[in-house]
Amino acid sequence: MRGFAFRTGLVFDWLGVEYRLERLGNDDQVVLERLTDGQIILSSKADLLSAFTAGGIKASQTTARVDGTQIYGRPLSELSERNQAEIRRRMAYLRAMDQEGVRAFSKRHLDPVITEVAEQIEDPQPPSWITVYRWHSKYRYSKDVRALIPRFAHRGNSILRQSDEILDLFGEATEEAFAASPAATITSIHTRLAGKILQKNHSRLPEEQLRTPALRTSYRMFALLPSYDRTRLQKGKSAANDRHRIAQMAPQATRILERVEVDHTPLDLFLIDERSGVPIGRPILTILIDSFSRFPVGYFLNFGGPSAMAVMGALRHSILPKTPTEKVIPGLEILHAWPCYGVMDCLAMDNGLEFHGTGLEGVTMDLSIHNLFCPKKEPRFKGKIERFQGTLNYCLCHQLPGTSLAKLAERGEYDPQKHAVLTIAECKQVIEKWLLDIYAQTIQRGIRTTPWAKWHEGLRFRTPELPNSIELLQKRIGLVAERTLQRDGITLRGIRYGGQELDRIMHTWGPGTKLRIVYDPEDLCTIQIWAPDQQDPVSIRALDQAYAKGLTLAQHELIRRQIREDGQAAENPEALLQAKYDLAVSVDQLMQSRKQRTRRRAAKIHGITSSNPNAQLAAEPPKKAKKFTPLFDAKDEAPPEPLPTFQLNRGGR
Repeated sequence: MRGFAFRTGLVFDWLGVEYRLERLGNDDQVVLERLTDGQIILSSKADLLSAFTAGGIKASQTTARVDGTQIYGRPLSELSERNQAEIRRRMAYLRAMDQEGVRAFSKRHLDPVITEVAEQIEDPQPPSWITVYRWHSKYRYSKDVRALIPRFAHRGNSILRQSDEILDLFGEATEEAFAASPAATITSIHTRLAGKILQKNHSRLPEEQLRTPALRTSYRMFALLPSYDRTRLQKGKSAANDRHRIAQMAPQATRILERVEVDHTPLDLFLIDERSGVPIGRPILTILIDSFSRFPVGYFLNFGGPSAMAVMGALRHSILPKTPTEKVIPGLEILHAWPCYGVMDCLAMDNGLEFHGTGLEGVTMDLSIHNLFCPKKEPRFKGKIERFQGTLNYCLCHQLPGTSLAKLAERGEYDPQKHAVLTIAECKQVIEKWLLDIYAQTIQRGIRTTPWAKWHEGLRFRTPELPNSIELLQKRIGLVAERTLQRDGITLRGIRYGGQELDRIMHTWGPGTKLRIVYDPEDLCTIQIWAPDQQDPVSIRALDQAYAKGLTLAQHELIRRQIREDGQAAENPEALLQAKYDLAVSVDQLMQSRKQRTRRRAAKIHGITSSNPNAQLAAEPPKKAKKFTPLFDAKDEAPPEPLPTFQLNRGGR
């Protein structure tokens, strides 16, 4: 490839300014003209060569054109074999002209050379002498073999001859057709275009009538639309943006626990009930992963779907030091401990309702955690956890009995519910075995080492921090509410709470005081209350411990709904106990249902989670009042015998 050379007339760019080489001197001097103002500058070949080597000089586009046509700038190896063969053919004729020393470009001088070369290269259709002359003119002007590249693709009529008005109408017809249906065809677009042209022609003179393009022209006009616009019309703007964007470098953490990503995903795995052995569905996994080390720091499994309770459970598990999971599968030993714990600096999450609640905001504010909400429908902003979820499902869940696989079509005749064998407790052990002994010990491409090694590398620069006490953490992590103190205590979701601590708050502040409450949705037995003048919360127990102990929020709401449907007061203790017992019996029956959706709902009501895999809604039937025994039979007409008489002595006399 030729471009920059010391020849008169050469135009080149030197540090952003265009120059033309006017004259070459005998003593290595070069006369240049600065094209911006016409000033003559004296330089030397050595200076120009040094500037070229440093990248300061490049040949101007003005000298890289042949007959007004832009020279092909890509590597010649990308050309088709046909074009490369044509270049070699043309160069054979031009080299023969140079070797023969042809100086006169005429038919008499060129035809013998052309005939000789055609025989040598076995060219069945030798070019005419005037064609060879044109090739020579292009090559001599640029001294670049690219000037000889044939332009076969530019033959024929490839330019639309439609007016701007027709093109505008075609754009409107295209937008309307795809607004009506994402599966719009070119035929439907053409029909709309013809209708629009017909309406336009109603108000035009005969000589100004617009001509409807042919259907084939509509195909060509649609093919000329940019790829982004075609995708936007067919799949929407979000899909077009995602398909046509260039991946950028994700935010990089510089230390452990600087940025932790959280998300939910359904596991591609069916689990069974611990007692009955019937499949109860696919659990929802809420997991947090450290951005710096790619090490998962905590998780929570449940059957209730994405919820604030799941987020709180996963957050609690991620902050606290990990203890070995209960060994429920004999012979499956977890070789590595789980080293991750501590309060994170930033929690990156999506825009789910469970993340936008006041409960999570209050908890993270108390723990000095910054909440980072990623843009809607942009999972790439927390791509690390998205990739981990896919890895977990494909590398673990899809290899276990009872897997649902990623798509229904992939199952074939495989029935995952018939092959399901794992309980939620066994699933916990399998997940932690894979996570600690396989995933954490495998080199990750993004960090060029294992998550285990990267986490321990981060420990050299930062020591994880815990809250002041585990009691404080348990009291601060939960759902948040605000209630007014009344004479009958605190009422939260129909359950009354009271005690001596609440009496002291009443004596100090009086009724009507607003109190901040934190409660555990997995156990409504106790709530945490902040008095206006106290820095730490106090625990307040439910007045009816027989009902509230071990009761989850989901169970309580179902009981209240059942009572309301029966027309009884929600605060009726006897009705609550009876409803709790009825619910326990009904849930046991639901667990035996043949419908998987019903069994999954029953598992949710039981409160089966990774933190309580053996949860069971149990309630004793309410005690019946003793049967009243009358002193006499009302049907007996005879009066009862009179009581014996006695006398009271006053003063002990």
